[in-house]
Amino acid sequence: MDGTRGVGVFDVYLEEKAFEKASAHFKDHASRRLEALGFLVGGVYSFEGRQYVMVEDYVTAENDATAVTVRFSREAFKDLSKTLSDGVVIVGWCHSHPGYGCFLSSTDVRTQKVFFPEDFHIAVVCDPLKGEWKAFKLSKAEPEGNEENYREVSFAVVREK
Repeated sequence: MDGTRGVGVFDVYLEEKAFEKASAHFKDHASRRLEALGFLVGGVYSFEGRQYVMVEDYVTAENDATAVTVRFSREAFKDLSKTLSDGVVIVGWCHSHPGYGCFLSSTDVRTQKVFFPEDFHIAVVCDPLKGEWKAFKLSKAEPEGNEENYREVSFAVVREK
């Protein structure tokens, strides 16, 4: 369930609570063949000079969704503004691709560039029908030819003992 590049610090840590909330949301929508989305909130930290993101919660509201698109409904932003209090850091977003696998579409890449442009911002994609999860960040270099302008990053789910 992780994209490890070796021993050391993962790029992203998902607290089990956040992982389970997102999983339940995605499975519910997937049962109706719909995508789903939410924000990832937490913090950005450093260990031995390497930056990592800790996702502490998954926050969502009403989604307008189809099998291949998703966005928050107009009403959702009222709910989100109540949920996201001062001091909360949105470290990225998470959405599902039910049955299509884990990747960033061109629309997803645009969303990341416009709304999540910071180096620490992440995009997590889940395919709840295949049980797959992947985390991504934008690449710093511009793509050449058929290269993608994002890269997969390592992540781990932090489980309570």
